[in-house]
Amino acid sequence: MEDHPKVSVVIATYNRARFLPETIESVLKQRFRDFELIVVDDGSTDETREVLRSYGDRVRSFYHENRGPSAARNLGIRQARGRWISIQDSDDLCTADHLEALFGFADKNPGLGMVFGNGAYLGGPEHNRETIIPEGKSRRLAQQGVKLVDLFDKSIVRLQAALISREYLEAIGGLDENLHICMDLDLAFRLFMRYPVTYLDRVVFLYRKHEGNIGRNQELRLLENIRVIEKLLREFPESRDLLGMRRIAHRIAYRYYRLAKGRWKAGDRGGAREAIRKATSICPFSLKYRLYQLRWI
Repeated sequence: MEDHPKVSVVIATYNRARFLPETIESVLKQRFRDFELIVVDDGSTDETREVLRSYGDRVRSFYHENRGPSAARNLGIRQARGRWISIQDSDDLCTADHLEALFGFADKNPGLGMVFGNGAYLGGPEHNRETIIPEGKSRRLAQQGVKLVDLFDKSIVRLQAALISREYLEAIGGLDENLHICMDLDLAFRLFMRYPVTYLDRVVFLYRKHEGNIGRNQELRLLENIRVIEKLLREFPESRDLLGMRRIAHRIAYRYYRLAKGRWKAGDRGGAREAIRKATSICPFSLKYRLYQLRWI
């Protein structure tokens, strides 16, 4: 293992012993070889430590008490020796050309803060498409460049598909440790507003959908999404002009509407009424939100 590899691959894991070996193998089998692999065990209570020990010095492993994925990834980033950081989930798979494609692009385009690509679904098509970013949009992003509105309208950045400058990642303070799901969107916003971000029209990872996906917590996802948007507006006031206040209002109001419906379905009537009230206050002329508010009085 190189003392100063070009890339540090960081995996944070929590109780994913049944998926972790396949993920690690997908990294170790990369065609690009100038990398190190760091795995941070975020306080697992399953056989994760035994899995990691089986890899010997092929994996640099660290352990800390459970603090969430962002804190675990930040620990891995602090231990990294590479100039570029690749953050992988412990249940997804890298394609064999993952690092070759992303590093090859970054190496030919100095000054980048981040380059990211596309992902496919490990279990076959989802939402009537093969890839996470639809093919047409993927081509457009590569040809025309990434704009803030692209990141805002749809959360297109997956950390598993990205290669990030360690210098710039450290300069912005790493990942927000208060976030458990929407750290991808938050990091993409903060990098985009400070440094060049570009897109590569290529599938570089395979997403595994299963019951343990943390992203299935829809209540937390929606709340964090709202917080991340509010953080963007607070830290980068110029984003209001880049996006337009109408677009921002509609996005936040829709998140509150989705939150309200989820809470009502779960039997949280008071929480549902509060969320739909917020949606209506943001978009007071929305007939749909008004009707739900009246229905739930």
